[in-house]
Amino acid sequence: KDEEICACAGNAQQVLLFTTKTCPNCKLAKKTLDDAGIAYTVVDAEEDVELTKQFNISQAPTLIVIDGEDAQKFINASNIKRFAESNK
Repeated sequence: KDEEICACAGNAQQVLLFTTKTCPNCKLAKKTLDDAGIAYTVVDAEEDVELTKQFNISQAPTLIVIDGEDAQKFINASNIKRFAESNK
């Protein structure tokens, strides 16, 4: 267990955007993050069921920001926009 912690301690922040194919607000969330210059990985919540369950995602878009052992969750486009604006 300690080795795992050490291995990920040097990693930079990881940003995951959970989306669905039919979600109009997901496009808005992507544009918001792109405009703010925030790097992120898109996760299709319907296809990656395991990861969706792991982070307890119940709606799209949801942004998960993982920083070491901590994970923050931003649900819906307006909260994602607030996150993006505070991290420009």
